[in-house]
Amino acid sequence: MKTEPFGHPFRVERQVHGYAVVVRVAGEVDALTVRELKHEIAVGLALATPPAPVVVDLTEVEFFSAAGLNAVHRGHLAAKAAGVQLRVVAGHRNVLRPFEISGLDQEITPCSTLAEALTVHTPKGVRRFALPTT
Repeated sequence: MKTEPFGHPFRVERQVHGYAVVVRVAGEVDALTVRELKHEIAVGLALATPPAPVVVDLTEVEFFSAAGLNAVHRGHLAAKAAGVQLRVVAGHRNVLRPFEISGLDQEITPCSTLAEALTVHTPKGVRRFALPTT
């Protein structure tokens, strides 16, 4: 999906790779765009099969508002209830700072790379899910 409120591009897309689901987000996540993010997280959770995670990749996000934090937090709670892991990829201040200020980084530890987010430790050992092709 693509929207361009006030000339600020926003994009969110879902990619399914085996049992893992990656929700890639780009642009600004705010009250005008968060609905699409919530939808893609919900669909990702419906498609996910444990132990594969749902990964919300925020590496291309330029602005991340409280609405975005709320959407990710609600997704995290829904994932927990469903027995699925929700992981976040974020490597820059625009996203990491809101996570730190809100304390959400204590509940969801942001991964620095997609490869890290797709690596799952299970009782049977480490499992790495395929990286999506770009």
